[in-house]
Amino acid sequence: MIASFFQSLEQHGVDYLLISGQATVLYGAATFSEDIDLWLKPTDCNRSRLVRALAAQEATYYKLTPLLTLANLVRGHGFHFLLPGDPPVFLDIMGNPPRAPAFAEAKAASQDIKTPWGNLTTIGIEHLVELKKTQRLSDYPVIGKLVLRRLEMIDKPSPDDYRWAIDNVFTLPELTALLWQHAELRTVCRSIPGLAVMADEEEADVDAESAVERWLTERMLACQQADRLYWRSIIAELKDLRRTGELVPDGSTVAG
Repeated sequence: MIASFFQSLEQHGVDYLLISGQATVLYGAATFSEDIDLWLKPTDCNRSRLVRALAAQEATYYKLTPLLTLANLVRGHGFHFLLPGDPPVFLDIMGNPPRAPAFAEAKAASQDIKTPWGNLTTIGIEHLVELKKTQRLSDYPVIGKLVLRRLEMIDKPSPDDYRWAIDNVFTLPELTALLWQHAELRTVCRSIPGLAVMADEEEADVDAESAVERWLTERMLACQQADRLYWRSIIAELKDLRRTGELVPDGSTVAG
């Protein structure tokens, strides 16, 4: 079913990027994801192509989904579908994900990755890291693994690459792994008061590690709070749409 779905996207000329869970799996930062998440290029023509592709797959709408209009895509709403199968596949689509650049910029930095479902255009790691800065605690170790993977993909990381890596690690195990694999990062740590203790080759004592862990946690909490604030107005709109009966009925078939 999943291979058939991506073939349908290609046949209908849908312009998209694979994001979130399956993207982290393809980059080796996670081992499993139940859902497919797509970033749809938010144009009316592309929206129409997606609707035809979904109808061809006999997709149905899933819970709390607004009308799939260009305005709702641009606003940042999520659209939820089920692809038939045993078991069915959950599909989530957005046209304007949080903390993301314009679609064209993200597409230029994307990777075509060979998968059992075909060659899939997958969001680049740096943009994927931003999308993963959610309220979910479990996303932050995954971000650290994505950072490690990003450095592995660069032949000769620059000081800016190392600084980006440090700025996007939020858990002590991933930070420790980074420092073991890239000794050059210790120089960056020296310039950051919260991480200066990690600059030495010798193992930090328990108190020092606890201080670093608290510092990392504060950064993570700031990201979680920013994500919470981002979604507040969109969730309020969704509640209004539910109250006024403007959500698509759960289980409705997508009509092309």
